[in-house]
Amino acid sequence: MNKFIKKASIYILVMLFAAAVIFTANYYYGQKIAEDVEIEIRKTAAANDYQLRSLEVESNPLLQKIDIRDASITKRDQFNLIVNQAEISFNWQQIINYIRNQNFEFNKNLETKIAQINYSNLNKNYQINIKGAELHYQGNLTEENILAIKNENDLQLLLEDNHNLDFTAAELKYNFPYYRSYGLSEQDWNRLSTFSDFKLRVDYDQANQNLKLEEFNLSSELLKIIYNFDSIIDYNEQEQQIYVEEAKGNYDFHLTASDLNFSANDFYQDLEFNQFDFNGSFDLTNQNNRIKVNQLDFNLNLNELKLVLAEIMAQQLNENSFGILAENNQFEILINKFSYQQQYSHPNGSSHSELDSSILLAELDAEYNYSEEIPYISSGELRYKPQTAKVEQLNSFLQLVLSERITRNEDGFYQLKFWGPIDSLNLE
Repeated sequence: MNKFIKKASIYILVMLFAAAVIFTANYYYGQKIAEDVEIEIRKTAAANDYQLRSLEVESNPLLQKIDIRDASITKRDQFNLIVNQAEISFNWQQIINYIRNQNFEFNKNLETKIAQINYSNLNKNYQINIKGAELHYQGNLTEENILAIKNENDLQLLLEDNHNLDFTAAELKYNFPYYRSYGLSEQDWNRLSTFSDFKLRVDYDQANQNLKLEEFNLSSELLKIIYNFDSIIDYNEQEQQIYVEEAKGNYDFHLTASDLNFSANDFYQDLEFNQFDFNGSFDLTNQNNRIKVNQLDFNLNLNELKLVLAEIMAQQLNENSFGILAENNQFEILINKFSYQQQYSHPNGSSHSELDSSILLAELDAEYNYSEEIPYISSGELRYKPQTAKVEQLNSFLQLVLSERITRNEDGFYQLKFWGPIDSLNLE
């Protein structure tokens, strides 16, 4: 029994000693890591002429994390950046790298969770507030390049290595102080500018100069923007500028506005509409600083719009319509539906558009060729029917100005055919 108690006591003492060593090492390296991280942040801030107003860093190697509880960075007359509760995770290999080389190599592998990010642009006067963010980065950002990047003119330094970035946020809010000038209330602006489950995934392959925006998804209660593209980029050393050599991708924009209430402002007295969306795809090539459009498809739809112009805007419309429209500086239009579709694959394309409104019914069809510098319309036809006496008067006046008599079919639609170079069309 005594031997067992003796062995057990020795075992307990060894375990206590080991625990003391581990916790002492954890405390020592935790303090040292926090100090080194703080030094690196301050050094980077000083190199970029940033003012570091506050910084609080803690570290716990056993839990494999670094906590930046609070960081406030300012660049005079440019921006303010506040980061709260940023938790940087690291693995045991990174701890070993730190013990051996005093370097976690976060520039190659970084995972962090951030409770809140507040960014204020002092030049353009807007703010972006982010909550519940996660960032995952793999690549190689050398310390020399990080310190050398002062502004957007130095971004070519990022092209020297591979990068993969995955950024998500539970909430992203865009603040713009002048939203009331567009007739929006604070409640409606918040619904429009507060986005949930934001996603951004970007990948750059240095060997192929291939930059991919794999996912950009910005969705609010009313607004959705989805975008992705694949591109080849290059840096022109002589002009010191990054060029996009090739780009292809897809985009989707959708706005539901039936519940929005717009108040009178400098642009309109009243505005209502149900839905506005456009989407499409593109394939572009840069040839000697000229953009060649290989493929461009586009779809746009606007439904149930009511627009009453403000007096000053109605006055401008009256002047530009030879005093016919917006008489007495009053103008109102109701659009039940407006649509536009385009399909283009170099060098040929076609378009179709329809308008159903309170002042005009119209349809447009066109086929064109874009093999020369100026697009050539091989065939085009516009069919329209004025819905008010004022629009009929304006139509008659334009025929006199153009010295063209436009025929009218049995359904009351005027028909105008056109063809030729887009800057000198032939009319029929």
